[in-house]
Amino acid sequence: MESFDVLRREATKLERHLEDCVHKYQQLAQRFTTTSSAPNSSNGHSNGTRHDLLEAGLLDQEPELADNITRTIAKMSHLIQSQLDPAAQQTGRSQHLLLVKRYREILYDCSTDFHKTHAAVERHKKQLELFQGASIDDNVNDSAMDHLLRERNAIGNSLQSAHSVLGQAGDIYSDLKTQGSSLRNTHGTIGTIASQVPGLNKIIEQIRKKRNRDDIIVSGLIASCILFTLWYVFAA
Repeated sequence: MESFDVLRREATKLERHLEDCVHKYQQLAQRFTTTSSAPNSSNGHSNGTRHDLLEAGLLDQEPELADNITRTIAKMSHLIQSQLDPAAQQTGRSQHLLLVKRYREILYDCSTDFHKTHAAVERHKKQLELFQGASIDDNVNDSAMDHLLRERNAIGNSLQSAHSVLGQAGDIYSDLKTQGSSLRNTHGTIGTIASQVPGLNKIIEQIRKKRNRDDIIVSGLIASCILFTLWYVFAA
């Protein structure tokens, strides 16, 4: 119980740190996309450059914050899977199991938000790299570039879907472990009942013998009454 409380406090600390970092990352991503997508008044194209982002400090802050979030996600995931969930299974309390499930859902939501935001930032980074050092002309055919960007968006969406499926698989695995623990407890109860079956069978056998003896006595009494009645009728 004491061990579970220690792990719970550590998980709560990681949860708050992760939520705070993800919120900061979303704000930074909004500044990142705003700076990198600032329109040029003369040609209407994006005028944001790596120099603009460096001046705003975004290119230095984003990787550092993203790495911090990634490490926190990995640490919290390891804590839940390797320590907190086994401790909850050991205590066997439903509130502990529900608390572990809540931490797992929070981790999944924060991870999903982070990966979605990170994918958007990476798209803007890639776009800056593609256009870096090039002069954008209105007469240039951008269909090939648009195609590359669409392909990148499709790949990003596929990665997000795969991450979502992996998260669901983790939840299913945890539920199966919980069900397995419940089945093992049920098996122990059934074993206890089975150990008492010989005694129950003995009692049932004694009841059956007594009932057969009572049936024989009643049958003999009825036969005696019938014979006496016949004797009395014919003797008269």
